[in-house]
Amino acid sequence: MKNMPGAVRHDWTLQEIEELYASSLPDLIFSAQQALRAHHDPNKVQMCALLSIKTGGCPENCGYCSQSTHHGSASAGTALMDTEEVLCRAAQAKADGANRLCMGAAWREVQDGPDFERILDIVRRVSAMGLETCCTLGMLTQRQAERLAEAGLDSYNHNLDTSPEYYANIVSTRTYEDRLATLAHVRKAGISVCCGGIIGMGESLRDRLRLLQELSSQTPHPDSVPINMLVRVEGTPLAAAREVDPFELVRMFALTRILIPKAYVRISAGRADLSREVQALCFLAGANSVFSGEKLLTTPNPCSDEDKELFKALKLGRRSEAVKPLGAVLDALKVKGLHRSLPRGFSGLVDLCSNDYLGLSVHPEIRAGMARALESLPLGAAGSRLVRGNHPIFEETEAKFAAFKGTDAALLFSSGYMANIGLLPALAGPEDTIFSDALNHASLIDGMRLSGARKIVYPHLDLAALEDALKKAPGCGRRFIVTESLFSMEGDIAPLGALAGLAQKFSATLIVDEAHAVGIYGEKGSGLLEEQGVRGPVISVNTCGKALGLSGAFICGPKDIIEILVNRCRSFIFSTAMPPHLAAGLQIAVSVAEREKNLRLRLLEFSREARELLQNSGLSIGNSRSQILPVIIGESAAAVRVSEVLRAGGYDLRAIRPPTVPEGTARLRMTITPGLDSRTLKIAVEKLCRAVNEQTSSPQNSDKRRTSRK
Repeated sequence: MKNMPGAVRHDWTLQEIEELYASSLPDLIFSAQQALRAHHDPNKVQMCALLSIKTGGCPENCGYCSQSTHHGSASAGTALMDTEEVLCRAAQAKADGANRLCMGAAWREVQDGPDFERILDIVRRVSAMGLETCCTLGMLTQRQAERLAEAGLDSYNHNLDTSPEYYANIVSTRTYEDRLATLAHVRKAGISVCCGGIIGMGESLRDRLRLLQELSSQTPHPDSVPINMLVRVEGTPLAAAREVDPFELVRMFALTRILIPKAYVRISAGRADLSREVQALCFLAGANSVFSGEKLLTTPNPCSDEDKELFKALKLGRRSEAVKPLGAVLDALKVKGLHRSLPRGFSGLVDLCSNDYLGLSVHPEIRAGMARALESLPLGAAGSRLVRGNHPIFEETEAKFAAFKGTDAALLFSSGYMANIGLLPALAGPEDTIFSDALNHASLIDGMRLSGARKIVYPHLDLAALEDALKKAPGCGRRFIVTESLFSMEGDIAPLGALAGLAQKFSATLIVDEAHAVGIYGEKGSGLLEEQGVRGPVISVNTCGKALGLSGAFICGPKDIIEILVNRCRSFIFSTAMPPHLAAGLQIAVSVAEREKNLRLRLLEFSREARELLQNSGLSIGNSRSQILPVIIGESAAAVRVSEVLRAGGYDLRAIRPPTVPEGTARLRMTITPGLDSRTLKIAVEKLCRAVNEQTSSPQNSDKRRTSRK
């Protein structure tokens, strides 16, 4: 149920939160305990250590902070702590029972350079000690967040401090939006978020509740939420702030637990001023994490011996950090609705999800041609192209595909994934910059990461944002704009002409993945580059496992680019070439796709009919303009249930879930293929609409299902 304790929600209203706060303390604590027990062991506490690895000299003017250069209390700025000293402190924290080490630097924002490189090394080495790693370093760019993720950082702390409305009263050297932007970068990099606030800074009760509303509206919720009580430091603007009533603090912990039930809720700054009894009440109200050690950055904290005595008295244990067995990893995926298994039994099911857009996977002419090729060609290439696997059929097929795409040259790969993970690392390096559409698919993203280049992600199809990023990016190094032409999970289409114009204006190379467009669009069927009339030095990746019905991929472009790939592309150089008879089949598939213009036109017309049918049924398909029709469900478990209902009714339509698509956008990805007709499609949409309505309105939502498994 929506308000069942432990339910994960992102839509709490301020009125609901105010009503909770106004309830009796026993009732509030009871609800918080229910929420805690739905997701955690109530008798285990996470122990964290907080280490200041660069103290003082901070240019921000946060009213509570003794490290600000704006205040008379400012501590002298120190250099970044020596790596070996950090490791020594980490070892001591682990010996004292800490599970996580949070390392803080008094910076406004991270600056690329030697200090950041040292922090990346520290993260790697602390992680290798078996500790969870957390950093709080100020504001981050997207690329910096990604580099921290690559180094193994588990969590990033970036507190909102207070409500959006009160924030300017506490700090004016940065904005609330600055904080939110860094949190967005951290999430996108795959790092868990640690985000909380401070009470006792003169804020109103409404400000405190608005802070919790902001935190609970984030998707996903923060992994951990530190609740800090202001430590009044002489020389800071808030030194004379009034003390916080301990019961107000207890209520804050209870509310946080109810609103953000899966998070570790941490008793943070100010704990040294709390009695054992108040700390016990905080644990009762849902807190299940503390900072250990005698100092929190620059303020006092209970020593580890005091914590041991308190936990002994309360019969609380420390959260174990034993490595999870692989079975537990699978269980976690199942609980989140993200577990996958290989599908079986296509026979008898109506195909609503394959990429065989033209039906060429069963085309008799292609089948016959491959059978003939098997009579004269080896079964396998028996080596990489650069050793002994370069059979003449490969170069013939590449020449045919280059002519099909209207480019100087082409290079054949065993799959689209191998093409994409090899292309960018062969062309780009750390001194270069890649501008990537936010919804580019996994193989492009993996290729970017392997390249080591600086990556700037622009909002999906937002050319104004891309142009602004191109203007602001450093002038040194090469620039690459990377996009899909037809987005594989959205079904929408990129404005390739405009992108080519920006590439020319800013001396960038345009790379276009035509995986879902090649074979369908354009007069010849070569893709959306042809249809939109884009010429010039564009590099395209063209997958053969979709409309062309077979497998493999071609990278097409200028001759010198193809020559670079032959010499530098690791996924080409170190892979055995595909079976030669498959290359023969690809030649025929290209000829069939080019010749069968009516088949391509029928596909596009039927796709328009399908889009209208889905939209008229009240189903959301986003901005699809193609044969890919994403029926947006939202919650992963609901998408899986709808898929199962349809499968039981004879229709093969699969659920697509995170990380393939963003959190909260799980969907059924319907595709149009020649096996469909209007009557079949109409019946399928009726069944789909009924299943969506039944499953998404069911009270057995995913949170209830998760609770029932505890």
